[in-house]
Amino acid sequence: MPESDPRQELADAFGRELDPLAQFEETFIETEIDPFELYEENRLASKDLSDSTVEEYRRSFRQWREFMDQQGRHPACPNESHITGFIKYHRDERGNSVGTIKNRLMYLNQAYQYWQDDAAFPHPQDYNPIDLAKATADLTHEGPKEPPRLSVDELRGKVEEITHIRDRAIVLMQLKLGLRATEVCNIKLSEIHLSNRDVQDHYDSMGEAKALKERNRKHAVYIPHERDGNKSRKPRMLPLDDELRRALLRYLLIRPDNGEPWLFLSQTTREQMTKQGVNEIWKSAFQPEYAETEDYRGITSHFGRHRFTTYWRVEQDLNRELIKYMRGDTAGSANLKDRGAIRL
Repeated sequence: MPESDPRQELADAFGRELDPLAQFEETFIETEIDPFELYEENRLASKDLSDSTVEEYRRSFRQWREFMDQQGRHPACPNESHITGFIKYHRDERGNSVGTIKNRLMYLNQAYQYWQDDAAFPHPQDYNPIDLAKATADLTHEGPKEPPRLSVDELRGKVEEITHIRDRAIVLMQLKLGLRATEVCNIKLSEIHLSNRDVQDHYDSMGEAKALKERNRKHAVYIPHERDGNKSRKPRMLPLDDELRRALLRYLLIRPDNGEPWLFLSQTTREQMTKQGVNEIWKSAFQPEYAETEDYRGITSHFGRHRFTTYWRVEQDLNRELIKYMRGDTAGSANLKDRGAIRL
């Protein structure tokens, strides 16, 4: 016999609901009125807020709508478990700091409290799932240190200081494609396509990978999933923008031609590069200026993947499935199209 829930028993005894907003979901759907738009018009518009702050409210509301859509629930009818899940989603999937999560909850709570105050809404004064979830969630531990935050201008300046042609191509490739260090090491000449007669004539195998030829992909790199060190569950095809193509062409024109199949070769052994070798390139370019401090971890090769994710996930608010595909996190069904790139 299943164990009874004492909270449910108590709610039944007093004629209460543990999920009191569920009963209003169908009506919200039928009206097709956006409760967040009403909050913006009736409360947010009267506040003396900067454009950037208003956009933070809207970003929080967009992320909440997307999350609740995945839960199959109207965003104005949450219960405590939805809020707890939203916190976990921001912490574990988006990798947000505690401060960012608190801000998202603060913006969301202000809209919820407006619904409680406005007589047009059914939200009871004695039930606030956001406050209930915050009371039990751990929002004090920050976890691992974050990398330092560089503006685009600061990042561009550091990249421009990299005078070694191969090293600059590697750093740009990780920043623009979010590749792991091992994935950079594992790229073969046959898995990259560049429309340049000189390099195509010089490297017979360039662009000859089956995945590139079958799909007739131009200006792209193919990242297989089954190769040692490539942690993706599925292969992926990523576009090369003008800036990255120029950097790769400069490197390929001086790359040692010794029959090795790998795109990037070690300066000392003239063989396939190692993860440690890629990491040293980043350290040499960004440290000691961006070495580890009390507040931030030092910049290493992982920074490229972090910055790539931050750009698409936070700054561009791109669809999560596309980001997962580009990062190679999970098997996704979304088709990747060239949506631009980080301009450095």
